[in-house]
Amino acid sequence: MTDALTPSTEEFGALVEASRERIHRFLALTGTADPDDLVQRAVETAWRERARFDGSSKFSTWLFGIAHNHARNERRKRRPVVGNSAPLDEAKASRGVFTSVLRRELAERLELALGRLPAAFSEAFVLHHVEGMSFQDIGSIAGVTEVTARVRAHRARHLLRGELGEFDDGAIRLPE
Repeated sequence: MTDALTPSTEEFGALVEASRERIHRFLALTGTADPDDLVQRAVETAWRERARFDGSSKFSTWLFGIAHNHARNERRKRRPVVGNSAPLDEAKASRGVFTSVLRRELAERLELALGRLPAAFSEAFVLHHVEGMSFQDIGSIAGVTEVTARVRAHRARHLLRGELGEFDDGAIRLPE
Protein backbone atom coordinates (compact mmCIF):
# COMPACT_ATOMS: atom_id res chain seq x y z
CA MET A 1 0.00 0.00 0.00
CA THR A 2 1.15 3.50 -0.71
CA ASP A 3 1.12 6.49 1.59
CA ALA A 4 -1.15 8.27 -0.93
CA LEU A 5 -4.08 6.14 0.27
CA THR A 6 -3.51 6.85 3.96
CA PRO A 7 -5.76 9.78 4.92
CA SER A 8 -4.20 12.80 6.60
CA THR A 9 -5.45 13.84 10.04
CA GLU A 10 -7.83 16.38 8.49
CA GLU A 11 -9.07 13.95 5.83
CA PHE A 12 -9.53 11.22 8.42
CA GLY A 13 -11.60 13.52 10.62
CA ALA A 14 -13.82 14.56 7.73
CA LEU A 15 -14.31 10.96 6.59
CA VAL A 16 -15.20 9.83 10.10
CA GLU A 17 -17.65 12.68 10.64
CA ALA A 18 -19.37 11.83 7.35
CA SER A 19 -20.08 8.31 8.66
CA ARG A 20 -20.33 8.70 12.44
CA GLU A 21 -24.10 9.25 12.67
CA ARG A 22 -24.89 6.39 10.28
CA ILE A 23 -22.62 4.00 12.18
CA HIS A 24 -24.18 5.02 15.49
CA ARG A 25 -27.68 4.43 14.10
CA PHE A 26 -26.63 1.03 12.69
CA LEU A 27 -25.17 -0.05 16.04
CA ALA A 28 -28.20 1.17 17.99
CA LEU A 29 -30.73 -0.47 15.67
CA THR A 30 -28.94 -3.80 15.74
CA GLY A 31 -29.14 -4.08 19.51
CA THR A 32 -25.73 -2.85 20.61
CA ALA A 33 -25.69 -2.05 24.33
CA ASP A 34 -23.59 1.14 24.12
CA PRO A 35 -23.39 2.45 20.55
CA ASP A 36 -21.54 5.64 21.62
CA ASP A 37 -18.72 3.60 23.12
CA LEU A 38 -18.50 1.29 20.12
CA VAL A 39 -18.42 4.19 17.66
CA GLN A 40 -15.55 5.69 19.64
CA ARG A 41 -13.69 2.38 19.75
CA ALA A 42 -14.21 1.90 16.00
CA VAL A 43 -12.82 5.38 15.29
CA GLU A 44 -9.82 4.73 17.55
CA THR A 45 -9.16 1.41 15.82
CA ALA A 46 -9.48 3.02 12.40
CA TRP A 47 -7.03 5.74 13.42
CA ARG A 48 -4.48 3.20 14.66
CA GLU A 49 -4.93 1.05 11.55
CA ARG A 50 -5.40 3.84 8.98
CA ALA A 51 -2.29 2.78 7.10
CA ARG A 52 -4.07 -0.55 6.39
CA PHE A 53 -6.84 1.21 4.45
CA ASP A 54 -6.04 0.08 0.93
CA GLY A 55 -8.73 1.92 -1.03
CA SER A 56 -10.35 -1.29 -2.34
CA SER A 57 -13.61 -0.15 -0.73
CA LYS A 58 -15.06 3.18 0.33
CA PHE A 59 -13.69 4.54 3.60
CA SER A 60 -17.20 4.41 5.09
CA THR A 61 -17.48 0.71 4.22
CA TRP A 62 -14.12 0.06 5.87
CA LEU A 63 -15.17 2.01 8.98
CA PHE A 64 -18.55 0.21 9.12
CA GLY A 65 -16.62 -3.06 8.98
CA ILE A 66 -14.52 -2.08 11.97
CA ALA A 67 -17.66 -1.03 13.90
CA HIS A 68 -19.36 -4.29 12.87
CA ASN A 69 -16.45 -6.31 14.26
CA HIS A 70 -16.52 -4.41 17.56
CA ALA A 71 -20.30 -4.96 17.80
CA ARG A 72 -19.94 -8.67 17.08
CA ASN A 73 -17.32 -8.97 19.81
CA GLU A 74 -19.64 -7.15 22.25
CA ARG A 75 -22.56 -9.43 21.38
CA ARG A 76 -20.42 -12.41 22.22
CA LYS A 77 -19.94 -10.94 25.70
CA ARG A 78 -23.58 -10.05 26.44
CA ARG A 79 -27.12 -10.18 25.15
CA PRO A 80 -28.30 -7.34 22.89
CA VAL A 81 -30.43 -4.48 24.20
CA VAL A 82 -33.65 -3.74 22.30
CA GLY A 83 -36.46 -1.24 22.49
CA ASN A 84 -34.72 2.13 22.13
CA SER A 85 -36.77 3.96 19.48
CA ALA A 86 -34.52 7.03 19.20
CA PRO A 87 -32.22 5.50 16.54
CA LEU A 88 -35.19 4.51 14.39
CA ASP A 89 -36.63 8.00 14.74
CA GLU A 90 -33.27 9.39 13.57
CA ALA A 91 -33.23 6.96 10.66
CA LYS A 92 -36.70 8.00 9.58
CA ALA A 93 -35.81 11.67 9.69
CA SER A 94 -32.43 11.45 7.97
CA ARG A 95 -33.00 8.74 5.37
CA GLY A 96 -36.74 8.97 4.81
CA VAL A 97 -37.00 5.19 4.38
CA PHE A 98 -39.85 4.73 6.83
CA THR A 99 -41.06 8.33 7.06
CA SER A 100 -44.46 7.90 5.47
CA VAL A 101 -45.17 4.29 6.52
CA LEU A 102 -44.36 3.78 10.16
CA ARG A 103 -46.60 4.73 13.03
CA ARG A 104 -45.22 4.84 16.54
CA GLU A 105 -46.50 1.39 17.46
CA LEU A 106 -45.01 -0.12 14.34
CA ALA A 107 -41.67 1.56 15.05
CA GLU A 108 -41.60 0.06 18.54
CA ARG A 109 -42.63 -3.38 17.31
CA LEU A 110 -40.13 -3.23 14.46
CA GLU A 111 -37.28 -2.46 16.84
CA LEU A 112 -38.28 -5.30 19.12
CA ALA A 113 -38.59 -7.64 16.14
CA LEU A 114 -35.16 -6.56 14.84
CA GLY A 115 -33.72 -7.39 18.25
CA ARG A 116 -35.13 -10.91 18.04
CA LEU A 117 -33.64 -11.63 14.63
CA PRO A 118 -30.24 -13.26 14.28
CA ALA A 119 -27.66 -10.48 14.34
CA ALA A 120 -26.53 -11.16 10.77
CA PHE A 121 -30.10 -10.72 9.49
CA SER A 122 -30.86 -7.52 11.41
CA GLU A 123 -27.52 -6.02 10.36
CA ALA A 124 -28.16 -6.75 6.67
CA PHE A 125 -31.70 -5.36 6.93
CA VAL A 126 -30.63 -2.14 8.66
CA LEU A 127 -27.63 -1.54 6.42
CA HIS A 128 -29.68 -2.02 3.25
CA HIS A 129 -33.12 -0.68 4.09
CA VAL A 130 -32.23 2.06 6.58
CA GLU A 131 -28.72 3.08 5.53
CA GLY A 132 -29.26 2.44 1.81
CA MET A 133 -26.05 0.47 1.37
CA SER A 134 -25.49 -1.86 -1.55
CA PHE A 135 -25.32 -5.59 -0.97
CA GLN A 136 -21.73 -5.49 -2.20
CA ASP A 137 -20.82 -3.02 0.58
CA ILE A 138 -22.78 -5.02 3.17
CA GLY A 139 -20.94 -8.17 2.12
CA SER A 140 -17.65 -6.36 2.46
CA ILE A 141 -18.56 -5.13 5.96
CA ALA A 142 -19.79 -8.53 7.15
CA GLY A 143 -17.09 -10.55 5.41
CA VAL A 144 -19.56 -12.47 3.24
CA THR A 145 -20.46 -12.53 -0.43
CA GLU A 146 -22.85 -10.06 -2.01
CA VAL A 147 -25.34 -12.92 -2.52
CA THR A 148 -25.17 -13.89 1.16
CA ALA A 149 -25.79 -10.28 2.18
CA ARG A 150 -28.81 -10.15 -0.15
CA VAL A 151 -30.19 -13.43 1.25
CA ARG A 152 -29.77 -12.22 4.84
CA ALA A 153 -31.65 -8.98 4.13
CA HIS A 154 -34.39 -10.91 2.31
CA ARG A 155 -34.76 -13.41 5.16
CA ALA A 156 -34.88 -10.58 7.69
CA ARG A 157 -37.61 -8.86 5.69
CA HIS A 158 -39.54 -12.13 5.45
CA LEU A 159 -39.26 -12.79 9.20
CA LEU A 160 -40.23 -9.21 10.02
CA ARG A 161 -43.28 -9.45 7.79
CA GLY A 162 -44.29 -12.59 9.65
CA GLU A 163 -44.05 -10.78 12.99
CA LEU A 164 -45.59 -7.53 11.81
CA GLY A 165 -48.15 -9.00 9.41
CA GLU A 166 -51.11 -7.16 10.91
CA PHE A 167 -49.50 -3.89 9.78
CA ASP A 168 -49.25 -5.06 6.16
CA ASP A 169 -52.71 -3.78 5.28
CA GLY A 170 -51.86 -2.09 2.03
CA ALA A 171 -51.14 1.28 3.63
CA ILE A 172 -48.10 0.21 5.67
CA ARG A 173 -45.52 -2.06 4.10
CA LEU A 174 -41.99 -3.08 4.87
CA PRO A 175 -39.57 -2.02 2.15
CA GLU A 176 -39.21 -4.30 -0.87
